[in-house]
Amino acid sequence: MAKLRVMHYLNQFFAGIGGEEKAGTPVAFLEGPVGPGKRLQSLMEGSAEIVVTALCGDNYFAERTDEVLASILEIARIRDVNFLVAGPAFASGRYGVACAQVCHSVSASLALQCVTGMHPDNPGAEIYKQHKNRSLFLLPTTEAVVGMESALYSIALLVSKLAAGSTIGPPAKEGYLPRGIRVDEIATRSGAARAVSMLLDKLSGRPVTTEIPIESLDVVPAAPPVLNLSKTVLALVTTSGIVPLGNPDGFRGYQNSKWAKYSIENLNSMQDSGWEVVHGGYNTEFMKKNPNYGVPLDACRKLERAGVFDGLHFDFYATPGARGLISVMQDIGREIALDMQAHRVGGVLLVAT
Repeated sequence: MAKLRVMHYLNQFFAGIGGEEKAGTPVAFLEGPVGPGKRLQSLMEGSAEIVVTALCGDNYFAERTDEVLASILEIARIRDVNFLVAGPAFASGRYGVACAQVCHSVSASLALQCVTGMHPDNPGAEIYKQHKNRSLFLLPTTEAVVGMESALYSIALLVSKLAAGSTIGPPAKEGYLPRGIRVDEIATRSGAARAVSMLLDKLSGRPVTTEIPIESLDVVPAAPPVLNLSKTVLALVTTSGIVPLGNPDGFRGYQNSKWAKYSIENLNSMQDSGWEVVHGGYNTEFMKKNPNYGVPLDACRKLERAGVFDGLHFDFYATPGARGLISVMQDIGREIALDMQAHRVGGVLLVAT
């Protein structure tokens, strides 16, 4: 059996570059295993070889994510990598987010399997769950680095199984965090019999594992009403993917991670200028013909002239919403809100698709 050719992703600390003062370290690549990769290499017992280590400062990754991911994909292709391991990141939030994004990017772009490790409360674990990537596995670790040995052992064990082509069982059996993916299986007992067994276990105080876990999301309180619309500056926000011709901010049709604002100051209708639509979640032809459906500028100008509200903000805010990660969209919402507050916007009309 040929060894897997593994790329190992580390941040500046675990690569031995330095601590927080080196968080701006650009992405770089080193030959063979580095830092914890050396121990991981020995634990994989010949099933895989770390041929290259990718390293990047936590801040640099966060500020130039697309650039870093492009570099990692390029080197992975050049070095003929066929597997990726990231971390473990433990409870380090920026590092965990980077590990999750690197794994998903490599898996989605190169069709490779990836394994990472971090504490279940790490923000990167939430990104992992939202991706629902069948080729990505996240193994839970301790919060602190004291759990490095056990984390590396778990990663090495799973990598070895994948290298051997073994069938990977459900999370409860293999130890990785659930991804929210349902897999059809042949059951020896009917659903009614299994349900009764679970009920009896629950009534008897025995452990019960549901077959259909219910995901719980944070409750988002409703925004307070606008008390006096006639004295309020209104802003337009859209998740329909409307952007200027050429897509200058490089929006993606799926799981976009950016937002931008575009001027409508001298326009009475969206049809007074040229726009295109970047969105992978609906048929965009009708939006291209009349972008007022996504940014209702024509109707809002009429309301503005009628004095229904004090004025329309000179920019509209845009981000494609198709398959948006909850954590990413929350960050985008917070950033847009801060920009609105700086311009004394008092109300928002949000148009979704």
